[in-house]
Amino acid sequence: MEIESSGAKASEKKINGNGRQSDKERQPRVVSHPKEVEDIVMMQIDAVSVKKDELTIAIKNLTDTTKQLARAYGQQAVVITKLQKRIAELESTATN
Repeated sequence: MEIESSGAKASEKKINGNGRQSDKERQPRVVSHPKEVEDIVMMQIDAVSVKKDELTIAIKNLTDTTKQLARAYGQQAVVITKLQKRIAELESTATN
C-alpha cells in the first residue's frame, strides 16, 4: 500500500532564507510501510479531534453569551413596559 503524505506538519516544515520551501521539501513523500500509514492517519484523527474540541468550546461559549443576552433583553423589556405604564399614568393624571 502506498500513500502520499506531505511529511511533517506545516509548523515543522523547514523554510530556506527567502521564505520558500526547497524543491525537495515540496514533493510529497511516498509512504509504504503500514506503521507509517497508521501514524499519519492517527495524526490526522488527532488533529481533527483537537479542532472538534475547539469548535465545541466556541459553540458552548456562544450559547452561554446568547442566553445571557436573551435574559438581559427580557429584563430590559420588563423595565421598559413598566416605564411606559408609569408614563401613561402620569400623563393621564396631568391632563385631569
